[in-house]
Amino acid sequence: MNSLKSRIEKLQCHFTWNLLDEEVHLDNIKGRLKTQVEFLSASSKCRLYNILAYASYLSEDHEEATDYLLKAEEQLQDTETEDNEAKRIIIYANYAWIFYHRNHTTKVYKYLKKVKEISNKFESPPLQNVLLFEMYSEKGFSLLSFHGRHSERAKDCFEKALDLDRENPELNSSYAIAVYKLEGPNCLTKPLHESFPLLKRAAELNPKDTMVKVLLGLKYQDQKNSKAGLIHIEEALRGTPEFPFLLRYVGKFYRRAEMIDEAILVLSEATRLNPTSCHLHYQLSLCYKKRITTLKKSARKAKLKFQSTRGYTENISKAVSSAILHLETATKYRKTFVSAYLALAFMYGRAEQYQKADEIYHQVLNMDNLTEEEKQKLHLMWAQYELYKRNCQSEAIKHYKEAVQIQCPTVYRKYAIQDCKALAEDILTRIEFDDTGIDLLDFIHEQDGNVPESDMNCTTLELDSDSEE
Repeated sequence: MNSLKSRIEKLQCHFTWNLLDEEVHLDNIKGRLKTQVEFLSASSKCRLYNILAYASYLSEDHEEATDYLLKAEEQLQDTETEDNEAKRIIIYANYAWIFYHRNHTTKVYKYLKKVKEISNKFESPPLQNVLLFEMYSEKGFSLLSFHGRHSERAKDCFEKALDLDRENPELNSSYAIAVYKLEGPNCLTKPLHESFPLLKRAAELNPKDTMVKVLLGLKYQDQKNSKAGLIHIEEALRGTPEFPFLLRYVGKFYRRAEMIDEAILVLSEATRLNPTSCHLHYQLSLCYKKRITTLKKSARKAKLKFQSTRGYTENISKAVSSAILHLETATKYRKTFVSAYLALAFMYGRAEQYQKADEIYHQVLNMDNLTEEEKQKLHLMWAQYELYKRNCQSEAIKHYKEAVQIQCPTVYRKYAIQDCKALAEDILTRIEFDDTGIDLLDFIHEQDGNVPESDMNCTTLELDSDSEE
């Protein structure tokens, strides 16, 4: 049996690609992949069924895993091409692993034989490149689809595949999306617009790819060209108007363009189609957060004009309640959704439900496997909560320092430093030579050497992380 295992461990397939190198949320992954099956091309469906088979195995449902592999095979039945033969070798390798875990030794050998027969056909160039291209493409697609944190590895796979076929439309789309995902809004170490020309080229090669179009629209928006971005967003929306994954990004574009009613409408439709998506509920909460900010500005203007603010107060309260509802739903469907938990604590604080807010901050602090970025975000938001909601300056300073001392170049660290400077100056304005203010300034001056001056020009904090994709 050990000899058999050593043979299947040499296979190139989902069981040997280290997709499960961290805690994942299988129900969320399976739900998202099942939704994508309805809208993506036949070749993508074959790949999605392979991933679903692996996810089913992880859920210990080996029979369901076998059924998904059968569906993957069915996607290839109509055409007999070299590409399809290369795709089959991955399906057969997955079969071998599934039957190994089901203790069906005879079937394991059967599929090992099928893998060997196909491999022999691709031993010499140029057919060897066909097999390599499919292996790199499938592995990259699987890494990208399984978890967003695999994006760097997926990008590497796509680059190797592109060396073999530069003009492949689907591959160019996948490569552009991988690079886009690596350009998270909160990290300062990567070029923010490396994906822009890649998305443009992918859109030219594959004009029917609506996901590429919607991401290109967001990149135009990043570059302060919302008019051009809106053209791509509307084209994508016409192409797949009921694709929840796409609607999520459309809603994000509308929200950032201050089109809050449109954003809420689109995201509400997406949650109707996919009610268990934690990310859709999270995006809806961001819309209500933006609505709260707008209503508060309007209320201040009305107050200056000695007009009634009662209507604004009622609408703010409704928006807070809606945001809390969607964030509670998001955290219900994903127990380790850090961004959603922190946003929920923020909203509890706004609703003066301080005990609930305190509980969430401590809950997140005790979560396993928090990234450095997540820790910074936690301590920054906790500090702001303590300062502005609890009026506890000492606790706020403690958490600001925790955020700053994590040496990870993100917007959260930048804002913690900026807030510390503002707080110290405020303290010293009120009480000259105050020890707390002086100590805080000394702390910031010590830390400033680790932050380029050009990184200190923030003006707004957009807590809108898509790193959980």
